[in-house]
Amino acid sequence: MNQNEKNTLDQISPVDNQKEKIINKINKIKKKIQQLTKEQKNIQLRYYADIDNLIKKNKKEIKFIKNNKFKNFLKSVIPIIDKIDNLAKISINSNSIQKTITEGIQLTFNLSEKNLKTWNIKRINKINIPFDPKIHLLATNQKINDDSNKKIVKTIKENGYVLKKEIIKKAIITI
Repeated sequence: MNQNEKNTLDQISPVDNQKEKIINKINKIKKKIQQLTKEQKNIQLRYYADIDNLIKKNKKEIKFIKNNKFKNFLKSVIPIIDKIDNLAKISINSNSIQKTITEGIQLTFNLSEKNLKTWNIKRINKINIPFDPKIHLLATNQKINDDSNKKIVKTIKENGYVLKKEIIKKAIITI
């Protein structure tokens, strides 16, 4: 091998080395781009999942708030409904009240009954059923014995109310 050929080989070698280094750098950059792309997709997925979870959580909270507001409203209206119920009972049995007043009370009572049905609110007002502490409260002048599960509801002093299987107000009863 002559000197010229040797010089040519020496010149090719550094060019090949540089080319190899450049290719390695390009490959590293490609890997970094792939890694960053994956990270970006993961971040986007987490972002969308967070938004979705936030929306679901807010919907649950809104439903809870609406439900509680309605329950509180119902609790404030129940005493009025009970008074109308009592007036209707008294007016039916009383001859001293004018006929128009009696009819007005009865119409108001019927309207309140219709609204209770519309809102799926059920009264707890059955008699001759076993005492159930989940839905009944004993009137203040009565005491409960150990054999209370054998006690039968005799009278309803105040109606109880149920909204969607949740007791809003227990019925006050005597046994």
